[in-house]
Amino acid sequence: MKRFLTLVLVFCGAAALFGLYNGKVELDKADGFYKVGETATCSVKLTKDGKPLTGAKVRCTIKWECTPVAIKDFEATGKPVKFSYKADKPGWVYFGFEVLDENGEPIKGKSAQMRRGKPTIVGEIGAIFDAENIRTGVKRPEDFERFWAERRAKLDKVPLEPKFTELHTRAPGIKLFAVEIPTLGDRPATGYFAYPADAKPKSLTAVVTWQSWSAVDAVRSAAINWAKQGCLGFAATWHGHPVNLGKAYYNYKNIKIDNGMAGINDRETWCFGYMYYRVMRVLDFMKSRPEWDGKNLISIGGSLGGAQSAAAAALDKDVTLAVVSVPGFCEFDGAASGHRNAIPCHRSSVRRKIAAGDRRMLDTGAYFDCVNFAPMIKCEIYVCTGFVDEVCPPSNVFAFYNAIPKTTKKIMTTNPGTGHDSTSRNVKGNERLEKLMKSVKISRVDVK
Repeated sequence: MKRFLTLVLVFCGAAALFGLYNGKVELDKADGFYKVGETATCSVKLTKDGKPLTGAKVRCTIKWECTPVAIKDFEATGKPVKFSYKADKPGWVYFGFEVLDENGEPIKGKSAQMRRGKPTIVGEIGAIFDAENIRTGVKRPEDFERFWAERRAKLDKVPLEPKFTELHTRAPGIKLFAVEIPTLGDRPATGYFAYPADAKPKSLTAVVTWQSWSAVDAVRSAAINWAKQGCLGFAATWHGHPVNLGKAYYNYKNIKIDNGMAGINDRETWCFGYMYYRVMRVLDFMKSRPEWDGKNLISIGGSLGGAQSAAAAALDKDVTLAVVSVPGFCEFDGAASGHRNAIPCHRSSVRRKIAAGDRRMLDTGAYFDCVNFAPMIKCEIYVCTGFVDEVCPPSNVFAFYNAIPKTTKKIMTTNPGTGHDSTSRNVKGNERLEKLMKSVKISRVDVK
C-alpha cells in the first residue's frame, strides 16, 4: 500500500455548469482505503442551484462489486446524511445518489448534473477493502506463454514493410505520416506516426499511445505532441482501419465487431484477439526506426488502450515504461473472483450461456486477460483506477495490479470519486512521463 497515491474527493462546484442538483459526497477515510472488518461511512450533502436541498426524495444505492446490496430512500433536509457498509472480505463498495421526482422515479438529464453513462446520478463515491489482498480467481491456461510465443513466431514471418502517406501538419519542424503495417489477422496495424524532422539516428525515445474502444480515428495530436517533445510518436488504432478517412467513415457499420462478440468462441478468431498482433507489430515498427535510441520504449493507454499497454509490456521485453489507466480486459471471468466479468463477457446474454454450461467465451478471454499477462510484466509500470468506475471496476484492476510480480516496479494511483474515461487520472504515471520528457529535452539540447 505504500506506493498507492490517493486523492481526496471534493464532489462539488462543477454541478453549476451542468445542472441543478449536486451531491457533495465524502468518506470518513478520505483516501477510500479500508481494512476488512472496518466500516466505510459515506456522508452526502445535496444542493439545488448551489443551495441546500430540502424536502426532495433521494435514493442511495449501495453496490458490492457492481451488484446492488441496499437501496435506501430518504428525504433531503439540507444537512449531511450518512450511510455505511462493512465488508467481511476484500473488495469494492459503491455509493450512488439520485434525486427522485414526484412519481418516485430518478430525475435524469442535465438537471441531474451527471456524467457519461450515469444520467441520474447526482453524487457518488467508492471505497476499497484490503486492496492489497484482492486476488484473481481467473484460471491461467497452462499453455498461455507458449500460445503467445507461437503467435510471436508467426508474426516474425510477416515482412515488416510499412506503407507511409505523408500528411500536412501545422506543427513546425514535425514530420507526420499515416502508416499501415502488415501483420496477421483481419487488418494491418494502423496509426499516425510523427517525429522531429531534424532527428538524428539513435537519438529518440519512442512513445506509443494506444486507442480506447470507440469507432473513431486515431488521435493524430497524440503522435504530434510526442514529436514536439523530442520523441518518436505513434498513435495507434485498435481496429486496424486506415486513419485520416474523415469522421463519416468511423462507425460500427464499417468497424464490424458485434459489440466485441465477433468470433469470441475461438481464441484464433476473436475480433479483439487480432488487435494484439497489431500491438506487437506497432512496437516492431517503432524499434525498426533508425531514429530510435534503442533504450526507451514507452507504452501508454487507457481503458481498452490500457489493456493494450499492459499487453505491450508483457509481450515485448524492450518496453521500458508502461502507463496503464483504468484498463479493460481485466478478468473476463470476474465471477471466479467474486467480481464483475470484464467487457464484453459482462453481457447478460453471455452470462446466460455461461450458466447453461457454455464457457467458450471465457476460455477465449483467458488468453487475452490482463491478469494473465501480468506475471510477464517486468518493466516499470503505472496503473490507475477510480472507485466509481463501473465500466472497468477497481477490484478487477487491483486483481491485475496485484498479479504483477513484486520484483517489478509498480505504482498505483487511485481516487475514491472518479470513474471511467478521462475522469480518473494516472497522476503518478503522468508525473513519471513529465520527468522523463524533461530529460529527453535536456538530452536533445546536449546533442545539439
